[in-house]
Formats: sequence, structure tokens, C-alpha cells
Amino acid sequence: MDIENKTFCVIGMGRSGLAAANFLADRGARVRIAEARSEAALGEAAHNLHPAVGVTYGNSTPSDDADCIVLSPGVDIDADFLAPARARGTEIISEIELASRFAQAPIIAITGTNGKTTCTTLIGNMLKQAGKEAPTGGNIGTPFITLADRNSVDFFVIEVSSFQLEAVHHFRPKIAVLLNITPDHLDRHKTLDRYIELKGRIAENQLESDALVLNQDDPLVLEATKAQRSRKIYFSQKSEVEEGVFLQGPVILARFAGKEEIVCRVDELKEPTRWQMENVLASAAAAYLAGAPRKAIADALRDYAGMAHRLEWVRTLNGVDFINDSKGTNVGALKKSLESITRPVILIAGGKDKSGDFTPLKELLNARVKHMVLIGETRSKFRQILNGTFSYEDAQSLKDAVDQACKQSEPGDVVLLSPACASFDMFANYEDRGNQFKTIVYEL
Repeated sequence: MDIENKTFCVIGMGRSGLAAANFLADRGARVRIAEARSEAALGEAAHNLHPAVGVTYGNSTPSDDADCIVLSPGVDIDADFLAPARARGTEIISEIELASRFAQAPIIAITGTNGKTTCTTLIGNMLKQAGKEAPTGGNIGTPFITLADRNSVDFFVIEVSSFQLEAVHHFRPKIAVLLNITPDHLDRHKTLDRYIELKGRIAENQLESDALVLNQDDPLVLEATKAQRSRKIYFSQKSEVEEGVFLQGPVILARFAGKEEIVCRVDELKEPTRWQMENVLASAAAAYLAGAPRKAIADALRDYAGMAHRLEWVRTLNGVDFINDSKGTNVGALKKSLESITRPVILIAGGKDKSGDFTPLKELLNARVKHMVLIGETRSKFRQILNGTFSYEDAQSLKDAVDQACKQSEPGDVVLLSPACASFDMFANYEDRGNQFKTIVYEL
């Protein structure tokens, strides 16, 4: 991409916007950031800019002379203030699209409603075990643009969200992974069909020589990618796959090019990793495609102990396990978490509504949950779908919720924080919610 002496407008000075602006300015582009927040509200971030980057605070409208607009993930591509730029034909791209135009190594890109960060981390670990240089980034925390021009890299392993996929045009992963699709972010994307379309975009520019790793157990994943022309590789917890990785009783099996081998036994994995079996299978499939040998994949799986806020074991007290799944911010995440735990569950759930439909949870809650403690804005929404058919109560705070859960628990139970909602009604973010839960549990 020729950027020298071109004018770029970056919308938003979040982590990826700041990184994109600095990257472009370092390479001779004229760059301006349009930021809706004030300089005071941004704090230190406002002082980490390249000196050549101009900033307009308190206004996110792009300048009229921009040759290209780079959107931060939090900015909706259909926002009204972008209409004049769209009418002028100005190119509007995401930070991952910008980064992909400079990447000097193949991209492994992972998306899905749930499990993206775990899968991205696992693939990175597997490739590292195989002796490959494979930095991880994207939606996982490190903007792709900060990695893109690194040399001597075998693969970039990039987590990709639906927000980032709104503004891709030529983004082409060598290996794309689509983990699952359940309704999420409908407050932004409006319809499930639009959300499915965006998830499928991870593979829309792939060629026949590229690979697409798909969840054979998820009909929406298969629907989203039915028109893609890349080589399709599958993973499954429920049945064998023609080519890919699948669970068969106590073992994980890989089948590629007509050859089959055992990756490892399930009982060799740490318990939190066993709860992440969908991500384990998908990661192994991608790592095989990237050339990692079986031993490296198996060693990475055995070493993996899980991630903070994702079915994270916190403590066992009086025979009760406390599990922090604060990253479970949608209905699909809660569903997967409950399906992975076979013991009686006292569930703490609720928070800020993301326009999710809780109705599909009713049967599962009745089957898997012993008692439920409701927090946050969505308490009444949960009560409406439960409608007195099930043991539940309200809590006024997270501390209150943990105390109530403890009173309802007995040895052998699991107290699970898996909210199925965003955190912003009561907490700064899901990490804050999970950390407060852990602090409360440690102090019991």
C-alpha cells in the first residue's frame, strides 16, 4: 500500500486507532485523528502520539480531504457521520485491513462468538512449541498493525471480531478459523443475519490454496461459509470429520491427507482445558495446517492452564469450586460453559443487556443449574423467561451474589460467574467484574 504523502483520517484514539496513526505517520503519511472524547478524558493516551499526527478532540467527523479513513473497532461503519465520506467514495477500512496490507508473513485469523482469545493463544503456544515465530495480536489486545511489518515471522496469529470485519476489503488469512456463531452484538449489528454475514467475511477473500477451519457441529458456521472457495477443514466434538480434528471417546484424533493419529488423551489435559474442548480441537486443526508436529501440539495442550476470566478456576472452599467466567458476555458463552460442567451449578448471571434472547437458555438452566443468583440490569429479563419455574433470587451487588451462592451450595457444587451480559452497568469491563469476583471469593 502506497501511503507516503497521502492523507489518512483515523477515527477514534483507542488502542488500535493510536497504533494505526503512529504506524502511518512513521511511514510518511499525513495523519489526523478524529476523537469524540476530550483530551482530558483520554489521559495518557493523548500524549503517546507521533508528533506529526494532528488530533481533533470532541468531534469524530473525518476531514473532507482524507484519502482513506481507518476505523477503530468501536466505530460503526454505518454511522451517519461517515455518510459524506461514503458518498465521496473515500475508502473506509479497519485497522486489521490496514495491517494486512503490510504483513510480511501468512495470517492465521480466528473469529467466532466465543472462544476467540483462547483459540488464538493456544495456536500461538502450539506454533511456539514447534519452534515457529508466531506473534499473537488483533482483538486479543495487541493491535495487528504493531506487528505487521515484523521480519522473520512464520505466521501472524490474529483474533478478529465482527466489528473489525465490518471494514475489510482485501484481508486474506492463509488459515481462517470460525469457531461458532450465536447471537451477539445485535445492539450494533441489528440482525442475526448481518452478524452471520460478518463472521463469514473472515474467509471471503481466501483462495483455493487457503484453508478454512470450521465447526462441523454448528449449523450457522456452515451456513455462513457455504459459498467460500477455500479448502475446508473441520473439527467436531460429536462426530468424525473427513479431514480435521475430532473427539472420539477419551482421545483427540487428527485426520489429514488420509492419515489418522492420536493427538493426546483428554485426561492428560488440565481440567480447565477440558472445559474448552471446542477451542482445543479448532486450535489443533489450525496448528496442523501451519506445519506443527503432533508432539508440539500435544505438549502445548498439556501445558495450557486456561486464561483469566474464561472458565478460570479460582478456589475450592468446603468442597465447592468457584469458577470465574466473566468473559461469558453473551447467551452462547453461558450455554457452552454450562454444557462443559457436569456437576451441580449455582449460577451468578446478569448485567447490561446486549439485546440477547435469553429464551433458549430456559431448558438448559432447568437441566444444569441448581440455583441462580441474578445481578445487574437484566434481572427482570431473566425473571420473565424463568417465570417461577426454577430456583433463583436477586442480588444487589456482586458481594451479595457470592454470599447468596455460598448459602445455596454444598460440597461437590460449582459456583459459576458466567453473566451472559456485558459488564458496563456495574463494572468498568469484564476484567473488572472477574477480578472483583476473585477478590470476593479469596476473602471468604
